[in-house]
Amino acid sequence: MDLETALLIVPPPEIQAFAAPLRERYTPLSFVQGPAHLTLFFPFVPPEDVEDTIDSLTAVCAQVPPFPLTLDRYGRFETTHFLQPADPQELIELHRRLSALVPGYPPYEGEYGPDLFPHLTLAQCESKAEADAVELPPPPRLSFTVDRLHLYLGPPEQRVPWVPVAIIHLRGRP
Repeated sequence: MDLETALLIVPPPEIQAFAAPLRERYTPLSFVQGPAHLTLFFPFVPPEDVEDTIDSLTAVCAQVPPFPLTLDRYGRFETTHFLQPADPQELIELHRRLSALVPGYPPYEGEYGPDLFPHLTLAQCESKAEADAVELPPPPRLSFTVDRLHLYLGPPEQRVPWVPVAIIHLRGRP
């Protein structure tokens, strides 16, 4: 079985509770694979490089203080609806720092450009017409502190959950 890794920010339960019904309805494969998240890197390092990467990530993240993040607006790609951060700058800066550590892993293999576009996917549809029919509640204002990153491992196209293999704390918090 082919496995891939992803480096994610997994928001707390109150944000999961908001996102879960939408993800279950409109993005069932992603809903089964793991929690609502903001992707920093996918695909990420090969599974055989995970152990070495965890040590390096931990060292870099020990230098990064936790920071607040507020998701307060919707955004859309042609077939995808998502929540966006009010101010994505600290996420983008974190991604740049980590990119220097692990070059060669642009977001989504560079398919959408070299830079990170932080978002939390709520609905990923097969067509524009299907995306046009998505019904979203009024935009929420959901805030949390980004204080850890989650490294997940799983099969990319199967209906099985990905598993967290490491949690890397910002500012070296245990």
